[in-house]
Amino acid sequence: PVVTGALGGTAGRRTGTAQAETVYVADNSAGTVTPISTITNMPGKPIRVARGTTAIAVTPDGKTVYVADWRADTVTPITTATGTPGKPIKVGKAPDRIAITPDGQTAYVANFGSNTVTPITTATNTPGKPIRVGGEPSAIAVTRDGKTAYVVNGVGHPGWGTVTPITTATNTAGKPIRVGGDPLAIAVTRDGRTAYVVSFTAGTVTPITTATNTPGKPIKVGKEPSALVIVP
Repeated sequence: PVVTGALGGTAGRRTGTAQAETVYVADNSAGTVTPISTITNMPGKPIRVARGTTAIAVTPDGKTVYVADWRADTVTPITTATGTPGKPIKVGKAPDRIAITPDGQTAYVANFGSNTVTPITTATNTPGKPIRVGGEPSAIAVTRDGKTAYVVNGVGHPGWGTVTPITTATNTAGKPIRVGGDPLAIAVTRDGRTAYVVSFTAGTVTPITTATNTPGKPIKVGKEPSALVIVP
């Protein structure tokens, strides 16, 4: 399963002084998304999407959850207020990760099987022109100012790995940034100055200075690191 969360208000409710939140869990085999209330820790009715769910993301306002379907090459929007799925959006082959801009206007979908990123305009749920990136993109993160999306390429290829910066204003890809082999994950600091990339086979985390898109010295960590998170 893959998981994301939506804040209360438009996507939840208030109970006394506690604000309800919802956790959405995508089940690959069942082809469903299950909402879980954090107030009761009880699951709601599963929402049917399609088999092959590999990624899930929620808009900043909590109104929509986007679910990628690896097998159907689609992304399905779910309206959180009603729990109803919308019409699947056709993207590239084998969509693997989704990142949404801080203003909620665009969802970027990394298509593992077609070496592209598809931008989706959330107001209309229409896909834009695919953006060519490196081989087998498997992770994506957007800076807090929404100006750049960083796409990790090269999972499954220990000998090489890159990060492609995408300028969101024009949806154009910049020069690939070399990192360690078999990169799996990326996160950007809140101030937007640094992106950190985990490289599985290299056993490193590479810091990238976003102002110049230059990689710093790889930081040696444990064997086969696969994820990271930045604490505010």
